Amino acid sequence: MRLLWLCNVIPGKVREALTGKPSDGGRWIDGVLAGLRQQGVTIHILCRGEGADGALDDRCSYGLFREPRPQVYQPELEARFARDIRQFRPDVIHIWGTEYGHTLAMMRALEQEKLLDRAVISIQGLCSLAARHYSEGLSCRVQRSCTFRDFVRRDNVIQQQKTFARRGELEIQALRLAKHVIGRTAWDRAALHLYNPRAVYHPCNETLRQPFYQGRWQPETCRKHRIFAPGGDYPVKGFHYLLEAMSLVRRDYPDITLAVPGKSPLKAHRLRRTGYQRYLAQLIREYDLEDRIDFLGNLNAEQMKQAYLEANVFALTSTIENSPNSLGEAMVLGVPCVAADVGGVSSLMTHNVEGYLYPSGEPCLLAHYIGRVFDREEKTRAMAQAAGIRGSKTHDPEKNLSDLMEIYRSL
Repeated sequence: MRLLWLCNVIPGKVREALTGKPSDGGRWIDGVLAGLRQQGVTIHILCRGEGADGALDDRCSYGLFREPRPQVYQPELEARFARDIRQFRPDVIHIWGTEYGHTLAMMRALEQEKLLDRAVISIQGLCSLAARHYSEGLSCRVQRSCTFRDFVRRDNVIQQQKTFARRGELEIQALRLAKHVIGRTAWDRAALHLYNPRAVYHPCNETLRQPFYQGRWQPETCRKHRIFAPGGDYPVKGFHYLLEAMSLVRRDYPDITLAVPGKSPLKAHRLRRTGYQRYLAQLIREYDLEDRIDFLGNLNAEQMKQAYLEANVFALTSTIENSPNSLGEAMVLGVPCVAADVGGVSSLMTHNVEGYLYPSGEPCLLAHYIGRVFDREEKTRAMAQAAGIRGSKTHDPEKNLSDLMEIYRSL
């Protein structure tokens, strides 16, 4: 089988070839690529990025293309992709992600080459729907605020939301051309039916980064009353809700701490910080949480896994998600989870069985369930074990690779 991939990230092995530096194998796509190469598939990977075209071996080649702004459609990519199609002559074309202009360019190239029947798009996020939820929980003042950085880049919260909406417009056009789509939640299936009820929906779950399949959370060795969250660089991650919830939980658990990847908004340079970072810094000071939050910087997969295992609870506070890998990673490791019931999250976790779900935008309920994790140790242990079983089934690498290969064969 000759397979053409279109990716918005550069797989680790390709990055190694481009830079000459070893990769930690910490990207979600690396495991899928390794599995396909073991199946003897001949694959050509088109990646969003910069660098010279090349090959890993006689069965795996790659090419790179520039796309500085994913919300701006580049018609020249159509011609570029059409050339790749003619030269490689793929049996199947797999496009990873709907939310980039290059997806629409590939779909139009495939339409010209009369190959739409051989193409499948994987839904990752859905910008067209996420745009509606981008600024939830933020006042008009915060949305309109503009730091020096935001002014120079024309990129405050309102403008970021408009960028999401523009990406969503391109996404809808691409999905309306699709004849085959891969998804994994009730939410993305409903979205596809809304945009293109004639497309064939192929269920296939995601494989996680390899390090998360080793290790298991233990209540005896975690740091008591410690929350781990996946980050909050932009509003859709709902970090402002988590800070409010943390201030409420602190009344009963004064030793509470929060660990989060990334840099502290308190330390962001005045000329470089975003309006949202400035708002988070204000909340941290207002709730007196400066000494309660550990910002961990950039983490590789192993470091991220350790942060999960050290936590007493994982909190997903996004205002919208499809099937967040961060929740999958926490569940596979058996970490107690509290998650906003948004998008496709309820397709991954059942409330009060594998974790707690709460309505997004209700920090008081988020705080309530975090407290339950802390004070109901036997219940927490049972739910964590159930989460590990459910997550291991959802993200089973062998099963997911088998399902993906079957989709390719059907095309």
